[in-house]
Amino acid sequence: MTSTVESLSSVKKKISFEIPADRVTSEIDKVFEKIRKRAAIKGFRKGKAPQSLIEKHYVDVMEGDVLKNLFEETYFKALAEHKIFPVSHPVIDSDEIKRGTPFTYSATVEVLPEIDVKDYKGLEVAKETFAPDESVVEKRLQEMRENMSHLKSLEDGSVAEVGHFAVIDFTGYVDGVPFEGGSAESYQLELGSGRFIPGFEEQIVGMKIGEPKSMSLNFPEDYWNKDLAGKEARFDVTLSEIKVKELPELNDEFAAQMGEFDSITQLREKIAELYEKQENDRIKADLQDRVVQALIEKNEIEVPSTLVDRQLQTMLANAQNRLAQQRLTFEMMGMNEESFKSQYRTVAENQVKGSLLLEAVAKKEGISVEEADIEKKLLEIAGGNEEELGRVKSFYEQNRAARENLVAHLAEEKVMSFLLGSAVISEKAKE
Repeated sequence: MTSTVESLSSVKKKISFEIPADRVTSEIDKVFEKIRKRAAIKGFRKGKAPQSLIEKHYVDVMEGDVLKNLFEETYFKALAEHKIFPVSHPVIDSDEIKRGTPFTYSATVEVLPEIDVKDYKGLEVAKETFAPDESVVEKRLQEMRENMSHLKSLEDGSVAEVGHFAVIDFTGYVDGVPFEGGSAESYQLELGSGRFIPGFEEQIVGMKIGEPKSMSLNFPEDYWNKDLAGKEARFDVTLSEIKVKELPELNDEFAAQMGEFDSITQLREKIAELYEKQENDRIKADLQDRVVQALIEKNEIEVPSTLVDRQLQTMLANAQNRLAQQRLTFEMMGMNEESFKSQYRTVAENQVKGSLLLEAVAKKEGISVEEADIEKKLLEIAGGNEEELGRVKSFYEQNRAARENLVAHLAEEKVMSFLLGSAVISEKAKE
């Protein structure tokens, strides 16, 4: 067997193989012999059919088995010989397998690019300046009030208004037939929330408790359910109850219900403190993203599409999980998996580029993760608790993938710290 390597690009290699005719013939004979022993051909006992019939009926099976056997015999040996480390499965292109003829095939694989990273010291990046925002504190206090609120039912004869919570029974019809998911009993709807199709909530405003109503509406042309999009519908609605939200006063008593706070002033200070921490964490993450982007701009590299596809798949799964937690789907957001991948492919590509470049900087600067770094991180994960530390260590000792991810994260942190240490950082106001 002989093999040669052709570089199709910085991340793609084509390995070409030629296997001698005598080896091909030997493998064909061996495979046909195995097939003959188990072949069932009408008129012959198993294993007794003539070779000519075996070869006539099982030529496709033979070709598949011979290709598989010759591939396993030659491919991995060639990878070791040429020091090729694929990140993708091989794409095989082969000639026809014949007795007495050399067999040639090629395997095209993607590999990591060889990166000679440069200009990574003194990267010029802008860092956002933290600015306290009292309006954020007040907004979060209002959200806490909302969470502590309760609904109070209004008396009979009351009229529904925007901001009220209407308790309704309704049934929807299209062409006079009730449609799936178009009916409910004792459904509580906040008027003005925009949760229903345009016009629905507006027609409930002004209704009185106990009043029935029939309303005609059109589903939007871009409605997520394509079976209903653009269609006219009739809804029979009965308003059974109206509720209003009652909010607690923002006073010391309210603060005490939120935790160990003696006054509303203390609660405001704690909210401001948490907001500052969250903003500083966001600013730090944003700065790191800018450093990576600056590094990419200084070192434009090609990356394997296989790695980009894997990153996209991870991003897709994360997005689907986040939506599922909110009881949403891509379809409800006017997207599907393909449109998501198309929209975020450049983001995924930059994430792969950044990761490879950070690894290249670490290699060039001799930055590595020591056991002491791991111990420190594990103690941090355990919250400084020695008893909990034992359980954390046990988890990472038994879960190899989790430990590898932890080490990769620590390595990235150390490289980022190195890059930030030499970067030229300017201040900028929040956009």
